[in-house]
Amino acid sequence: MTIEHRAELNAVVYGLFRAPSLDREVAASMVEAMIAREYFIDGPEAYEKAIAQALAQPDPVTAELEPPYGEAEVRAFLKLVHEELVRTKPWH
Repeated sequence: MTIEHRAELNAVVYGLFRAPSLDREVAASMVEAMIAREYFIDGPEAYEKAIAQALAQPDPVTAELEPPYGEAEVRAFLKLVHEELVRTKPWH
């Protein structure tokens, strides 16, 4: 998988080890942390780019980490996070 911001994608996937669920509320909370640069120090734009790249490719997004959720669940969650990032676009 060719993702310029692989470390940022892994940071999001790593956060799923503590996620109680993969719903929109958790996605919104993660985006709030990205905006505040809490745990996600590279800023929301870098995470948006990484997620967009990952979702556009068929390769497994969980290849480097094995979160407690399956590939399809993680992809669905990443889509929610991406939607929240695009909705807020805090970098513009």
